Amino acid sequence: MASVLDQLGIQGGALLVNIVGFLLLLYLMRRFAFKPVGDFMQQRADRIKADLTEARQLRDEAENRHRHLQTELQNARDQFRAEMARASREAKDAIAQLHVEARAQREQIIVDAETQLQHSRETMLEQLREQVTELAAEVAARLLRATLTDERQTALVEAFIADIDRLALEDPHDELVR
Repeated sequence: MASVLDQLGIQGGALLVNIVGFLLLLYLMRRFAFKPVGDFMQQRADRIKADLTEARQLRDEAENRHRHLQTELQNARDQFRAEMARASREAKDAIAQLHVEARAQREQIIVDAETQLQHSRETMLEQLREQVTELAAEVAARLLRATLTDERQTALVEAFIADIDRLALEDPHDELVR
């Protein structure tokens, strides 16, 4: 083998020193360089793995919070819609109640006005009758002075009262008498 090495121009002692040096270098590198670099790489891989796990947990937590917030938002929307519907119903009920009260008040005003009108009519008729009676008495007194007979006087007074009643009921200009 020495002849093969000599033909290649390789010296056997130098090769042995190089092999021992390489193995020593490999041992030293493994002990002082590869192990710390390997440990550093393992720590980095563990840290990346932990960061990925934490990121997944944070993402899951964020998704859960997002779903929770969406649920709360939907509940708030539903509650708002329910409150709006309730307020709308209450407003419609209040408007309907106001219509009922206004209608009742209007009807009461009409009844009061009709009652007052009837009372005014009756008062005017009573006053008219009193005036007719006074006029009849005055006419009767005048007739008595004119020496009328009792029968003639009674007939004239009754005719006069009947004419006054008829005229009072037929007078188109007197709206309150009707």
